Amino acid sequence: MADNRTTQSWGQGEGGLRRLIDEISALAAQAQPGWRGTVRFVLRISADYAYIRPQDAWRPLRFLKQMAGVPPIQVGTDGFRADIVDDYNPARHYMALLFIGFWLPRPLAWLTLYVWEIAGFIRYHGHWSQPDIRCGLIGVRHGRLVRRYGPTVLPGLMAAELSET
Repeated sequence: MADNRTTQSWGQGEGGLRRLIDEISALAAQAQPGWRGTVRFVLRISADYAYIRPQDAWRPLRFLKQMAGVPPIQVGTDGFRADIVDDYNPARHYMALLFIGFWLPRPLAWLTLYVWEIAGFIRYHGHWSQPDIRCGLIGVRHGRLVRRYGPTVLPGLMAAELSET
């Protein structure tokens, strides 16, 4: 699903939050109205920025490797609030939890966030990431709002809650 935005216009991992908001704004503006357009939008941004491809879920090892791996489009950390950044690409975690928040009821989405963090705690030998929790909670909330109101609300939500200023 990645397109020429990946490296040709920005370079890998550059542009930060401003780039992410610009790209999400363009995709939201192109989304078809209604539920079908909203679903396609969420699937697109989840694949591009978090490497979540539900069509690969029938191959669990591949699916989990993708989700833990490097997504096709990375934007870096510039412009993101410092308290939600714990690696070089906070957009990946944010978009993954936006996806979860879009599809699951809030309690299940929160459970998924904490289970994922517990798995990371084990995988990374005792490192608990409070920034990931904060970023994930924002992502879940934004996913619920996109489900309710459609893609066009997302850029404003991102600017208001992910920005360092």
